[in-house]
Amino acid sequence: MNDALADRAERYVRELCRYPDRHPGRLGNEAANALFERVVAGRGFEVDSLEFDCLDWRRGVATLDVGGRRLFLHAGPYSLAVDASAPLAAVDSIDELEAGTYGGTVLLLHGSLAAGQLMPKNFPFYNPESHRRIIAALEAQAPAAVLAATGRDPGMVGSQYPFPLIEDGDFDIPHAYLKDVDGKRMLDAAGRIARVRIDSERIPARGRQLVARRPGAQEGERVVVFAHIDSYHDAPGALDNAGGVASLMLLAELLVGSSHRHTVELVPLNGEDYYATPGHRAWLAANEGRLGGVVLGMNVDDAGTAGHGTGVSLYACPPATATLVRGLIDARPGFLEGPQWPQGDHSLFVMNGVPAVAFTSEAFMEVLATIAHTAADSPENVDPAIVADVARFMADVIAGLG
Repeated sequence: MNDALADRAERYVRELCRYPDRHPGRLGNEAANALFERVVAGRGFEVDSLEFDCLDWRRGVATLDVGGRRLFLHAGPYSLAVDASAPLAAVDSIDELEAGTYGGTVLLLHGSLAAGQLMPKNFPFYNPESHRRIIAALEAQAPAAVLAATGRDPGMVGSQYPFPLIEDGDFDIPHAYLKDVDGKRMLDAAGRIARVRIDSERIPARGRQLVARRPGAQEGERVVVFAHIDSYHDAPGALDNAGGVASLMLLAELLVGSSHRHTVELVPLNGEDYYATPGHRAWLAANEGRLGGVVLGMNVDDAGTAGHGTGVSLYACPPATATLVRGLIDARPGFLEGPQWPQGDHSLFVMNGVPAVAFTSEAFMEVLATIAHTAADSPENVDPAIVADVARFMADVIAGLG
């Protein structure tokens, strides 16, 4: 059966993926915003634009020379540049880091210190004490550069090997990362003079957070729908999250000519895969004191994986809303009630006491482990019919709310 909505979903996903590096500050990010704005405005939505400061980032070659050996490194995202020669030191525990003297060294973090990605120092939504201790100790020690020997981090995005331990434009010690096995081979060089060179540049930039709005009959009551529009560095971002953005654009189309009780806001959050989440902060600032009027928040992220169903998870939904959503799940092949997952942007709703529903692939963890944040996250992984069905599901939720 020909599905015109699915055809448009495919076109939107492919057009969004024409712009790799859709992170804030890049031309591709603004091109994606312009596409979203053009489509939803053409469906009768009013579009506001919240501007913010951000950083673009240019990276070049990074190397470590020590003991007659050269090792190529990965420049840490948003790292400052450095060309320094200093003794190589190695540390593998927080206690050792805090108790040692590593000022001016080239400091190699390995073992438990490099087991999981650290949250940015000023990240407002989640920042464990252990992460804050490591960052504070590094800043107090003031090494010439920090190198992190990392493996895979299944708690974040396991597809990256090695992964950047530090991804933070507010952290001002030059840093790079390498594979854990390569770091282990460098331990015997501790104490020798090492030269580390990192070619990296922070570039001040501006970005926009769009908010598309269609007024409803009941003033002050809103349904807000999220899907982050940015992508990770060098990744097409088809599943993560062009499919989600496409579902919002299709939802705008499905609402044309309908009447509903609540104002509908479509928010292509700008910065989920960016250390400072600037779009999230801009949206929260614009909604200070107004979140009590949001009767339901919905979030779409990594939905549409070809060959897999769609998981729908509920968060603090009132009984009538939960009954509505579960009834729609039962009535639709390919949808199932999935487990709650804290990694998504629906956490903005949850932490502010707003009932929420999240849509993702039932293969969400597999996507994170194998595809997300890599060049493999291409449009061929997205089933446009699933994207269209997610949009239809959300339209039925809005209609069912009154």
